[in-house]
Amino acid sequence: MAKRTSFTETETGSSVVVSDPLGALCQALLSSDETEDKVQARRSVSGMAQRPWQQLPVSLRKAVRADVARLREGRISAEEIVAKGYGRVVVDQALRDLGHGGA
Repeated sequence: MAKRTSFTETETGSSVVVSDPLGALCQALLSSDETEDKVQARRSVSGMAQRPWQQLPVSLRKAVRADVARLREGRISAEEIVAKGYGRVVVDQALRDLGHGGA
């Protein structure tokens, strides 16, 4: 019986390329650059917010909190963070986790 994996493998010649979508999301969110990849990652996380925050992977929650904290260091309001691609629910939860009361 073949072993199943939770990631996508693509064969290219004699090598195998492993795709890690969660790792790519976290890497984009942890980047200090404001890129289209980061905006797309924020939108992806917000789309996942239909699940309870606690059910999201720990690494993803850490990356979101780090990104939101970095934005807050620049004195950006919660509304401006939402405008950068996050959903309101995600911003509120990340701010609560950071001790900012979600506002």
